[in-house]
Amino acid sequence: MDWFSPSRPFAEAVKTAFPPYREKIASKAASDLQPFLDHTYRTTSQEFVVDGSRVHVPYRLHFTDGVATRIDYVGPVAHCLLTRSTDGYLRQRANRAILALNDPWAIPFVVMLLGEYVLEIADDIHSEVTRLDRSAYSKFVLQNREAMRILKARATSYWNCYHRWSYPDRRTYPALAALTNFEEWAS
Repeated sequence: MDWFSPSRPFAEAVKTAFPPYREKIASKAASDLQPFLDHTYRTTSQEFVVDGSRVHVPYRLHFTDGVATRIDYVGPVAHCLLTRSTDGYLRQRANRAILALNDPWAIPFVVMLLGEYVLEIADDIHSEVTRLDRSAYSKFVLQNREAMRILKARATSYWNCYHRWSYPDRRTYPALAALTNFEEWAS
């Protein structure tokens, strides 16, 4: 099922990506990003549990070029959504804006990036691991074991296809190293 469609507008879909207590600022983020959204692009979502609520984070969102000029003027919830952009540079800028938040509702947007192919984003996250809220990430991992397993499998696949020559020991591959840190915190 599409994350958003003509029968499920963007503003309604955005509300599902955050816990209910963030509905008001999720609506504001949807309003801020709506003019830049390519409504013909369809995407599915990944389910996570955040503070006991099921959320559905989109895999990808396609924005028009104009959104890059607005990124510095939107709030943290919009930055979370921008981490799902089809543009890797935009994903990286948005991730840098939310990485230090340590709020439970931002964590799935950070963690999802580790199951992707952009090494520079994984490097950014891995280099900040010691500054992240260990308790918040531990709780997230404990509530999302299956999703974490899937993300680790994806990261392993990208390491195997594209990065095993630069990182012969996969434990040193930034995405896998960060995911391993989160798992160790939760054990």
